[in-house]
Amino acid sequence: MISILNHWSCRRTSPKLAVICILFALVLAPGCVSKPIQIRTLDGVTGAPVADVDIRQHGVRWFSFFPKKGKAPKTNADGQLDLVLNSRSTCLAVLRPGYVPTQVSIVPEPEGRLPKLKPTLFVADISPINCVEFESLADLAVVEVRLTPIIQEKVRISVRDEQGVPLANVDVILETGLFLPKDGVEGEWGRPPIERIVTNASGVAVVTVHIGLRNYIYVRMLGRESQRIAFERLADRKNIDITLRSIASKRAIIRVIDGKSGAPIAGADVELGKQFDGIPCDPNGWTVKTDVNGCTPQVSIPDFSELIVTASAEKYLMRRRALIWQAVDAKKPVEIELDRK
Repeated sequence: MISILNHWSCRRTSPKLAVICILFALVLAPGCVSKPIQIRTLDGVTGAPVADVDIRQHGVRWFSFFPKKGKAPKTNADGQLDLVLNSRSTCLAVLRPGYVPTQVSIVPEPEGRLPKLKPTLFVADISPINCVEFESLADLAVVEVRLTPIIQEKVRISVRDEQGVPLANVDVILETGLFLPKDGVEGEWGRPPIERIVTNASGVAVVTVHIGLRNYIYVRMLGRESQRIAFERLADRKNIDITLRSIASKRAIIRVIDGKSGAPIAGADVELGKQFDGIPCDPNGWTVKTDVNGCTPQVSIPDFSELIVTASAEKYLMRRRALIWQAVDAKKPVEIELDRK
C-alpha cells in the first residue's frame, strides 16, 4: 500500500484514479477480506429460534470507511441472518432485550497452525464473549449463537445508621450496566430502565436485579456518605445490609482558572456528585457557575472518601479533580486549572 501511495505522490494523477488506487490497496491489505456466513440465534434454554436479534459488526476493516446508516440488521422469524464478515478481525455484537448481550469475536488464525477442515457449523457457547477463528469458517458457514435469558430476582436492601437504627426515605437506585455504542440507544440495545425507590420506615427497599447483567445499586441520603454496590451474581445475597455513616462538611469557594495564563474563567460549570448514564446527582452534591473572578459561591464540601469535583467551560477540556477533604480551607479558594481544547 505504501508503494502505491508513493507512486501516486510522485506522479501527476487524477483524483478519480487516486481514489481507485487507494481502494485497491485497501482491498489487498492484510485482513481486508470478506466471507459470507449465516448467523442463527437460539434460546440457550429451550433451543427455540430467537427472532429480532440485533447483529452489529464493528472493528478495524476497510468497509468502516463507508459506514452504513440506520438500524442494525435483525434475525428473521427463524432466528437467521445472512451476513458478510468484512475482515479477519472483527466483532459481532448480538443483542436482544431479555437476553444477556453476547459478543462473537472473529480473529485471524494464529501463524504456524496446521491447516484443518473448515466446519460448516460453529456453535457459540452460552457465554457473553465467544471467539471464532476466521480461517476455520467455511464460506456460508452457519454460526449458532445460543443466547442466555436474563433472570429477574428480588433483592432486599436494609439501610441503617452507625448505631443500627433503620433509616427511612433513603434513595435506592438500581442501574443495569450495559456496553452501548453511543448515548441515547439504551432501549434499542435492551438496557432495562433505571429503578428508583426509597426505604420504608423499617429502612428496607426491594429492587429487581437482572441476573446475567451487571447491576449497580446506589444507596444515598443527604448528610450521609453514599454507597455503590456492583451486583453480578445472586448467590446468597438476596439480603444486603448497608450502613450509611454521617459525614461532616466544610464551606469553601472553588476558583477556575486558565491552566496556561492563570486568568479566571467566568461562566464555568462546577459540579460535585455528578453522575452519568442517567443517574441523578448525589443528594450531597451541587452544580454552580463561576463569576467574573472565576469563583463559585460558597459551597458545601462533604467528607467523602472519594471527593471529586468536575469543572467544564466552553472552549476548555473538562477536568475532574480529586480533593483531600482535610486540606480544604474555607479561607483559601480551591483552584482548578482547565486546558484549552
